[in-house]
Amino acid sequence: MLHQQSILNKNSFWILLALIAAIGTILVGITDISVISIPSAVFALGSIILAFRSPLALLVALIIVRMSLDYSSQYISITLNDITLSLSQLMGIGIALLGILVAIIHHKKIAPFPLKTPFLIIGMWGIATLTYSIAPKTTLQELLRFFDLSILAFIAYVSVKTAHDFRTILAAIMISSVLPILFGFYQYAFGIGLTDENVALPRIFGTFSHPNVYSLYLFTLIACASIFLIAYAKNQRERLLSSFIIAAAGIALFLTFARVAWVALALFIFLLSLFRYRALLLPLILIPLILFAASDTFRSRITESFNPTPDSSIVWRTTLWNDVTSYARQKNLTTFGSGFDTFPTLSESLRGDSFGPNEPHNDFVKFFVEGGIIGSIIFAMYLFALLLIMIRRFLQTTQKSATQNAYGILILLFIALEFSAITDNVFKNTPVQWLFFITLGALLALSENEKASAINQQARSL
Repeated sequence: MLHQQSILNKNSFWILLALIAAIGTILVGITDISVISIPSAVFALGSIILAFRSPLALLVALIIVRMSLDYSSQYISITLNDITLSLSQLMGIGIALLGILVAIIHHKKIAPFPLKTPFLIIGMWGIATLTYSIAPKTTLQELLRFFDLSILAFIAYVSVKTAHDFRTILAAIMISSVLPILFGFYQYAFGIGLTDENVALPRIFGTFSHPNVYSLYLFTLIACASIFLIAYAKNQRERLLSSFIIAAAGIALFLTFARVAWVALALFIFLLSLFRYRALLLPLILIPLILFAASDTFRSRITESFNPTPDSSIVWRTTLWNDVTSYARQKNLTTFGSGFDTFPTLSESLRGDSFGPNEPHNDFVKFFVEGGIIGSIIFAMYLFALLLIMIRRFLQTTQKSATQNAYGILILLFIALEFSAITDNVFKNTPVQWLFFITLGALLALSENEKASAINQQARSL
């Protein structure tokens, strides 16, 4: 009877899948949908299958696709009757729907999910700001993006059972970096990139929208690859491959000429040397000195940081923060703010678009403007909750184990990213947030399973 029920459930699943495929085919035929919708439909169909069959494989596919299509997905659109969605928006909606499906399948995992508290802190606050947001549509889009991050962390949490699964996640992150890094080197070789009047050479951006986004992605990649190299590489070949990824990402990061990522990487290496690897202090001192002596562009970027010119990005940032926070005070927004992700809207209403981008380039200023004092407290609670979860798990795991090393590196990454958030858009840097939360969700699952396994072994030995 049980076997027959199992067969019936499998048949029902494949019948449902066939119906979805048929409906998708009909939609392609009767509506104005571009050709790109066909591979999109195939990918969506495959994702649904993997949601049931293998959430780990689904996560691997999402990581690789997302990091390769970040830039182009903003300019590829799909039209359904009068509604036009970019590929990135469509992917965001798709991930949300897949997440709901995964949550239904693995509903018993929701209650013990450690990250639900920090996600709820931001999510509930963001929903509350919808009632008074000056740009409700923008706030809703940001809520969807943040919901997607929670979904990805949850998929990672339900996917990982063993150290092998966690290694698979890290391997997928490194594989997904190949195309972004190669594109970056291609741009450098042919002089393609962002032209900045304060930088002598074009700044590469890989498969991303801006060198700063690319640079922080590369920094986060280096940290994730370091977890693999230090804690999970099984042989010399794996150590060489992960070291090669780290070196290639480091060179590409240098060629972005993004000072915030340089500082983040230097801080990360310094903290890592204090944490366990004192030998890193020597290259941390020597490499910047060599670059300062050998590269005019590197030298000019460093010296400008201490003596910024009037058209420097440093001066532009401080002027933006002062203008928008003063405007928020004039508009009596210091208590509750203007609404989740409305800083650019408020800035544009004050400054227009002739002074450059209106993104905040400071997460702490962002949350003050968008949430006032309440928003600043909410953001501090969110960061504290994440850090507390990681520190607790670090202390609970076996001393000097691979899992503890992974938690230690992830904590250092988190600290360096939040330091970077003083002068850049870390909270809105979706590729960085993807890598961080997927890795954290996977690591939380791994440490829980290792703890449960240890308890079971003790029980059997008694």
